[in-house]
Amino acid sequence: MSYINFKGTVKKINLKSADETEITISIPAEELDGQYNTLQSMLELKVIGGLDSQIVTYKVMKNAKTGQPLTKYTVDNGGVVSVAQPEGEQLSMDLGLPPEKVEVKAEPEHIDLEVIQAFILNGLAPHFEDMDYDFQEIEQRLLDGETYLKIAADVDMGVGVFVVMVDEYRKRVAPMAAKWDEWRQGQAPAEPAAAGSAPGPDDKHHADSEGEKQEGADPTADGEGDGLEGEASGESASGEGGESGGADQEDPAAEVEVSKEALDEFILKERPLFPEIEFNGEPIPFPDLLEKRKREDKVWRDIAIESGMTSGQLSSKWSAYRKLAAKKMQGGGGAA
Repeated sequence: MSYINFKGTVKKINLKSADETEITISIPAEELDGQYNTLQSMLELKVIGGLDSQIVTYKVMKNAKTGQPLTKYTVDNGGVVSVAQPEGEQLSMDLGLPPEKVEVKAEPEHIDLEVIQAFILNGLAPHFEDMDYDFQEIEQRLLDGETYLKIAADVDMGVGVFVVMVDEYRKRVAPMAAKWDEWRQGQAPAEPAAAGSAPGPDDKHHADSEGEKQEGADPTADGEGDGLEGEASGESASGEGGESGGADQEDPAAEVEVSKEALDEFILKERPLFPEIEFNGEPIPFPDLLEKRKREDKVWRDIAIESGMTSGQLSSKWSAYRKLAAKKMQGGGGAA
């Protein structure tokens, strides 16, 4: 079966008839690098696909008089976003006075989906009781090229309901992601992240386990803490401050386009190990871990705990490992 993955811009929608709609999508050349022949082979064939907007629009409640948001956020030195107590409201509480009534209005705001995904994959997004799903894992799988249909089936949910839920979650965390992105942009200059990748090198100290936040070790207790479903080679998802286990995230050779199934098969058959992808001084045996996960039907969070790692640590190292494995699969060398 042929498969390609790309990002593009919807240029035109043409309702040709009651039974047919024509959509024109403009795709940058680099998005089809290594995939053009596959795309050409699909000409005049039936295909299945979906469009996921790369811009998230959400509503912000603001003071109608001042134009200031009613809810403000602060970011600590580790990048953890918290709701700030409004000065007027805090004063009212201190004096025992009723809160001031203000006229409010909802205004739309826009944010790149990549920012929200980076925020979630760093383990910084909060958990909501009415959305008891692992959105860190969901976003990782979507970045790795899995479809909404496949993931919805895995969580036993209709795809339409699932898409609406993911969209709602992204909108809820969008204001916090925007504040976090503002914070990280103000940090020390760093190498720009590759297009489409998730957390970058300035997202440091973001994805240790829940509970460590209480001790000040790594403030990520609000995250889902799983997020290890990285099943493809093309996107990086650094859950531990952009740690890549030694792999060069700017190395173009690391972005080899291979299918998830083919890469899994290669890993399980050839069982490559890379000294630079290590934990406690030893190469991480990802072929064994992948085999165990498939055989025992476990999630990556369980594998991380059993291996003595946090979800964020294993996620970033797994992403870096798959890039090196994909490169080796394509004859690019690498350690055995």
